[in-house]
Amino acid sequence: MAFKGKLIGALLGSLAGPMGTILGGLIGHLYDRATEEREATGRIGERSRDSISAAQLDFLTSLIGLSIAVANADRHVRVSQIDALKEFFRQNFPYSPEDQRIIQAVVDETFLNRDRLDVDALASYYRLTSSPAGRLLLLRLLFKIAEADRRGISEAEEQLILRIAETLHIDAASYQSVSAEFRRENDRAYSILGVSPEASIEQIRSAYRKLAAQYHPDTVANLGEEFTAVAEEKFKLINEAYGEIRAQRGF
Repeated sequence: MAFKGKLIGALLGSLAGPMGTILGGLIGHLYDRATEEREATGRIGERSRDSISAAQLDFLTSLIGLSIAVANADRHVRVSQIDALKEFFRQNFPYSPEDQRIIQAVVDETFLNRDRLDVDALASYYRLTSSPAGRLLLLRLLFKIAEADRRGISEAEEQLILRIAETLHIDAASYQSVSAEFRRENDRAYSILGVSPEASIEQIRSAYRKLAAQYHPDTVANLGEEFTAVAEEKFKLINEAYGEIRAQRGF
């Protein structure tokens, strides 16, 4: 079964196009592990577990590729940026030591082949294999990883993230809500909700209800607990922004 997994990994890597077969080893390894887990629990035939594994792999591989593309936005990628990406995975995702070693190796290999990355094709690939909630989570993580570098998010990086968002078919209001988290503005709470400071109370309530449903952690449950935990951060920010505005406006 392990050999089969490696073959499937190479195939998926080739179909992804922009990444070539760089990520084949990672995909194959994680496919094997997911298969072994299903066999161990006697649920090898469950289609839902298969689709969950596919969603996780598409998300993880797209995140690695696009994150490195963003770090290379101005063609002067720094080692500190790649170190920040690796540290982000170590700190935020409780993978096993073996899985972490593979992820770190894939990050290094993708970095070495960064000039081969076709950002538009990779983003288009993920758009076709994901849900709207998954795309929003990917966008937010691109900002978080870019910000993890001690120099913060550069203009070139933000412009490339915007381009990725457009390719993912993320609307302007949703992009604004995500990007607002990473700016220090006086009206940040309003920006997170996607409304102006002059918005009516009903408009604010409507925007909050829409975002609360859009960003509820359950919408990305198919990506696994590690990514659901990241989604909870955004959900908490939306509630905090709404609470701040309610306190200011007295409703």
